Amino acid sequence: MPEVDDAYLVSRAQAGYPDAYEFLVQRHSGMAYRVALRLVGNHHDAQDIAQEALVTAWESLASFHADSSFSTWLYRIVTRRALNKVTRSRSARSLDLLDDVSSPGDRTAAHVERNLKVDAVTNALAALPFSQRVGIVLHHFEGLSYAEVASVTRSTVPAVRSHLFRARRTLATRLEEWR
Repeated sequence: MPEVDDAYLVSRAQAGYPDAYEFLVQRHSGMAYRVALRLVGNHHDAQDIAQEALVTAWESLASFHADSSFSTWLYRIVTRRALNKVTRSRSARSLDLLDDVSSPGDRTAAHVERNLKVDAVTNALAALPFSQRVGIVLHHFEGLSYAEVASVTRSTVPAVRSHLFRARRTLATRLEEWR
């Protein structure tokens, strides 16, 4: 079966076919959760944010005019929800970017060192200001271009470049010992 693009699915969902939106949810729910997790750092909050963002997108689908792609629009909703969550609860939590999928008995030196590196990156990322964290997550983890990040964050490309420059500099300083 040929791959159906998002624009077609959006138009079908807007025309009253909820199964088309179900395909969009299947296609983009992983991204929504991944971005939320990297931004808020808590599995349960990330699940809530992703689900709320997908429900909000469904409820607001009639107002979506395809000025950008559906994924960019959804990134924007997820990012806004995550920002609301972060500003409401300022408690510093460890970001759980990678789950430990190995068995408890597998504690080789390489495994322990890898986990320490992941924790160091996770903590350094969590310490960044939200605007810088969003840039790093969307550009480096999700692969969005500067223009796409600017569209999601409703800023300019120079602002995105500036946030990324400062974030990279801060991360390099904090992670110096892991080079």
